[in-house]
Amino acid sequence: MTTCDRQQGFTLIELIVVLGVMGVLLAAAVPLAGAVVEADRRQEVRRELADIATGLESFYLEHAAFPATLSDPTFVGVHLQTGVNGTTLIDAFGAGQQYLYSLDPVANTATVRSRGENGIDDGVALEEHEVVVHGAVPAVARTYQRFRLIVEVLANHIEAGGSVAGTWPALRAALGLHADYDRDGFGTVFDWNAANHTLTSAGPDRVLGTADDIRM
Repeated sequence: MTTCDRQQGFTLIELIVVLGVMGVLLAAAVPLAGAVVEADRRQEVRRELADIATGLESFYLEHAAFPATLSDPTFVGVHLQTGVNGTTLIDAFGAGQQYLYSLDPVANTATVRSRGENGIDDGVALEEHEVVVHGAVPAVARTYQRFRLIVEVLANHIEAGGSVAGTWPALRAALGLHADYDRDGFGTVFDWNAANHTLTSAGPDRVLGTADDIRM
């Protein structure tokens, strides 16, 4: 009695089944891989927007204003380290373009936003990935920094019998302070009242005599 061993290999039906299974797996893997890439891009955008926001606050703290553009040489490399080839400023959804940047001088804010998954600028109100930096935060800190130094120098001046009459820029010069100390953290000239020794910042609205004034 003889037996016939089956030759190694696949039959046509088996090949069809294997190819079908591979097709199903591949069809499921492609959108999954795409979702992973999109998730990585979203994380990258959030991280870079946070870094840019920190840099803008630092810039405002020094200059009492936001940079005109994100490429401003006094901003890039000084307040924001952009990495190799400036990638921190490149929108992951922007096909090589920088993040969108806009200023609102009335609200004193800077907005940085990504074009999002569709790669299109849909406007400030419609983009999901954005960060708004308020100048009031670093400006108040800058104002109080200047107040602290001014108080010390002014106290010594008064104790020495120095005059406190006149406008603040004139008194500031007499105190030997740099011209930067003419202005508060919002870029507005301090108001000096010699009668009661009060120095006033106009505050975020840059208008003296309103509720947000800051006094020393």
